[in-house]
Amino acid sequence: MLNEAESSRRRELQRRAYAAGGGVSEAELAELRDLDARAAPIVEPEEQAPSVASEPADPSSTPEPVARGGDEGHPPSRVGDAVPEEDEAREEASDDAEEHVAPDGRRRPRVPILVLSTLVALVLGFAGAWMLLNRADTPTMTADQASAMAEIEKTARFDPGSIVYLGEKYDASVWRATSDDGAKVCVAIHVADRNEYQCTTPPEDADDSPFSEPVGVSLSQVDGEKQWSYWATLVSDITEREVLVIQRYDMSAGFDWRSQFTEGELEQIEKLTAQGVAPEYLQVVGYDADVPVFISQAGRPCVYVVDPTSDAAVESCEPDDGVYILSVGSTTYEVRETPSRGPMLTVVRTGG
Repeated sequence: MLNEAESSRRRELQRRAYAAGGGVSEAELAELRDLDARAAPIVEPEEQAPSVASEPADPSSTPEPVARGGDEGHPPSRVGDAVPEEDEAREEASDDAEEHVAPDGRRRPRVPILVLSTLVALVLGFAGAWMLLNRADTPTMTADQASAMAEIEKTARFDPGSIVYLGEKYDASVWRATSDDGAKVCVAIHVADRNEYQCTTPPEDADDSPFSEPVGVSLSQVDGEKQWSYWATLVSDITEREVLVIQRYDMSAGFDWRSQFTEGELEQIEKLTAQGVAPEYLQVVGYDADVPVFISQAGRPCVYVVDPTSDAAVESCEPDDGVYILSVGSTTYEVRETPSRGPMLTVVRTGG
């Protein structure tokens, strides 16, 4: 067992041996070893610090410091790990060990913890972006639109809480909802003081038919001299994302039959009109050079052509086995009705 003076001497040698820039001579190193050996047997197990600081108490396992030569003039050398002291020295070593081990554990977490932390950060990041995008994509309703939605919910049998405002165009506001516990998709539209809604079973994913019924609703609204017809339809884009389409058409605009013909065709139609043919029912079947051949659907089908030599109208209203035949000079025009391609014109020339 060491007395107070020996313990003080041992601590001094340890500080010199293991402090930065310090060093001991060969004689001092031997003295330190002797003091360590004398101090080791009295260390009781229950008083030992954690293993990271107390295990080096065995002199045989203590890293040996490199001594400086003292009188021989050898340069001082630095040593590695600290050797624990008895009593307070051991406590100091334990504190130092905790101070060094804890930061090192923080600097190098285990790989699974790093991987888990990274995955959690990615999931939270994507979820946050998804929620922000959804908030940005959801339009805000005005007070009038909110009132219209409340009126629609009173009469429609939508699934509770399923109605969502989609947007507004052409003064038409549109909502999406579901009914029958999600079995049907519903679209509601509001224009001025009118509301309409329609619920439809959406087509199956495997149904590629172009004639499948779309999910949508229509509404008519009179605005002064105009009568508007509105359509709101839900369709899928190429990424299978649901997209709202709103359209409108002025039903009072009427149809100008002249807009479908060229100037040359209108000149021929005027000649036919002068001889009693109703122009609004005419349709061009085909051409013979620059001479148009017409068919009319007024009452009964008839085929017409204008004789270029006399400007007279030549007609055929009695088909022969489903074929309308017109003869103008040495040229014969045959118009045949087909089930898939409509009326087809054949030009037959005879003679020289």
